[in-house]
Amino acid sequence: MTLQQKTIQRYRHFFPNETLRETSARTNIQITRIFRLFNGKKMKVVELERFEQIINQKIADNPSIQRLIKTMDEASLHLNNEELTKISDYIARKMYVRSLSKTYTNPVLDKKEIA
Repeated sequence: MTLQQKTIQRYRHFFPNETLRETSARTNIQITRIFRLFNGKKMKVVELERFEQIINQKIADNPSIQRLIKTMDEASLHLNNEELTKISDYIARKMYVRSLSKTYTNPVLDKKEIA
């Protein structure tokens, strides 16, 4: 996955229901250009920087994400590969469990059936 694809994917994660018009207004990039970028046209550095700036502002709004990123940067400098693998596996398991819990629907039971 390219840097452009990752950036667009992250942007859409933070703003999932945003229209092309809203994205255009937020980034100050023309709406037709936004359409092209979302459909695979190569991004200019200035456009990439605008998307990254908006993503970073969104991350700054959530101190937990900011703390996680800072901790992961420090961990990558000080921990060995085995320890980093354990942390990575733990996070992957948490994400897998979360994806399963989103697909699970709780059956609605009538009180008459329980009794």
